[in-house]
Amino acid sequence: MKRIFLILIISLFLVPLFAYELNDLIDVPTAGILQKGESEISAKIYRENGLLLGTRVGLFPRFMFGVSYGAEHIVGNQDPQWHDRVEFNAKYRLIDETVKYPALAVGYDSQGHGSHHEDAKRYDIKSKGFYAVASKNYNFLGNLGFHGGVNYSFEAEDDDDLNVFLGVDKSAGDVVNLLAEYDFAWNDNSNCGGICDLEKIGYLNAAASVHFSENLILKAAFYDMLGNRSDTHGTDRTIILIYKMTF
Repeated sequence: MKRIFLILIISLFLVPLFAYELNDLIDVPTAGILQKGESEISAKIYRENGLLLGTRVGLFPRFMFGVSYGAEHIVGNQDPQWHDRVEFNAKYRLIDETVKYPALAVGYDSQGHGSHHEDAKRYDIKSKGFYAVASKNYNFLGNLGFHGGVNYSFEAEDDDDLNVFLGVDKSAGDVVNLLAEYDFAWNDNSNCGGICDLEKIGYLNAAASVHFSENLILKAAFYDMLGNRSDTHGTDRTIILIYKMTF
């Protein structure tokens, strides 16, 4: 009986996570892409009663494209604060992953996290802008993935340095995926464009995603766990719902 129970536990961690390829962790991109004919719709609920809607499509082999738009105070008795523009993202995978070498992708993403501040010309956490990222996955009690890259954000009124980011994901059975990422924020070393004070220690984010099916994913994310921003109390908590489909 004990042996059967042990086999069941081990099998739980060896089952693949619906063969779902991560396109990003939380805000950090990966080298994963939507395949041609795949698409997804996402809804992100964040602080200040914010709601961000987005969609991404695999248009061609190795290439995906998307748009997003949001606002704060969607729920409540205040007037919604609509963002000033629609944001765009695109990614092209240059090299597929092999047993020895990581996958490599380049892309552009103008969508940052949180509110958009028109005077400062930036989001609470800056968008990645142009980036290059490498990803490598291993079979270790399920999937274990490592990701790292460099980016240049065009939200550069206050700081225009290059930036570096790292991330990791780990499947836990065929339903749950654990995610963590660290944005060094070398391009955010001033005072948030006059919005807040910074500890200048970068952004550590973590999340757990639940895959209810191949199509429906719920992600609970925790931004700025180190308290880099003076207006972060505990963590910046966010819920993301993703629906994936083919056409």
